[in-house]
Amino acid sequence: MFQYKLKLCPNGEFVKCKARLCARGDLQYDHEFSKTFAPTLRFSIICLLIALATQYGLMLFQFDVRGAFLCADVDTDIYLKLPPGYQPQPGKTAKLRKSPYCLKQAPMAWHALIEKWML
Repeated sequence: MFQYKLKLCPNGEFVKCKARLCARGDLQYDHEFSKTFAPTLRFSIICLLIALATQYGLMLFQFDVRGAFLCADVDTDIYLKLPPGYQPQPGKTAKLRKSPYCLKQAPMAWHALIEKWML
C-alpha cells in the first residue's frame, strides 16, 4: 500500500509530492512467525554497561541508523500490490528486496544484519 502526501511551505505554497510504501503487516500470512523475535536490553543492563565503562575509563558511543529496518534484506518472497493508476509491464510484478518497518520479520532481519556486521 502506498501513502501519498503533498509537502507545503509554511505559507501554503506547494513544494513536492511524496509517496511512502506501507506494507500491511496485519494482513501478512506466513507459517514462520516464530522468526519475528528481536532481542532488546533491559534498563538495568544499560546501567551496568555505563557503570563498567565509567569504572574502566572506556568511551561509550551511541548511534542511530536512519531507516535501520530498511537496510535489512528480506529472506522470503514478498510481493506487493501496485499503487492505483500504475500499469506494470505484462508479466512484471513488485517484489520486496528490503524489509520495511511494518513487516513482522523486520526487527529480526535488522538484528541479524547488525549482528553479522558487528561480529
